[in-house]
Amino acid sequence: MSKTCLNLVLHNFLAIEKNKLLFEEYKVNRDKKNMELLEKEFKIYYSKIVLVSYFSKSLYFAAQKYDRKIRRYQSFKEELLEQNEDSFLYVENINDNNSNNIANYFADKNIFKAIDKLTDRQKQILYLLHIKEMTEIEAASIMGISQQAVNKGKNKAIIEIQNSLNAK
Repeated sequence: MSKTCLNLVLHNFLAIEKNKLLFEEYKVNRDKKNMELLEKEFKIYYSKIVLVSYFSKSLYFAAQKYDRKIRRYQSFKEELLEQNEDSFLYVENINDNNSNNIANYFADKNIFKAIDKLTDRQKQILYLLHIKEMTEIEAASIMGISQQAVNKGKNKAIIEIQNSLNAK
């Protein structure tokens, strides 16, 4: 820690009335008990600073990750719309009770056929991740499988869709 930073921490620590009184009493008496109390209070104060700093950094990085995720999703959605402007239909207001088949969300016959060939589990994974906009962990919890299984199923489904579309 730089000297300037340390001076600022000490200055703010001593700005607290309780700590200032402890320090003044220690300067006068040079009592070991006062020194231990002062050190204990400083450790608590410094721990709080470290903890707040950690939470601040964690929130900052979580916000960045969330922003990247939202931007990636938006660009993915825009890319799909641009590629299939005439043939892609994203239906937002389908009754959720009988719309668990992700293929129902596409008007393009090739995409519909490619998705329809997937297993029910793969369809459900894609539905939860892309239509319901859930995380892999949330989808795994709903399906009663691990997050890794969701990721593996998603990746396999995407490869199968790509292969089916490339074959045509």
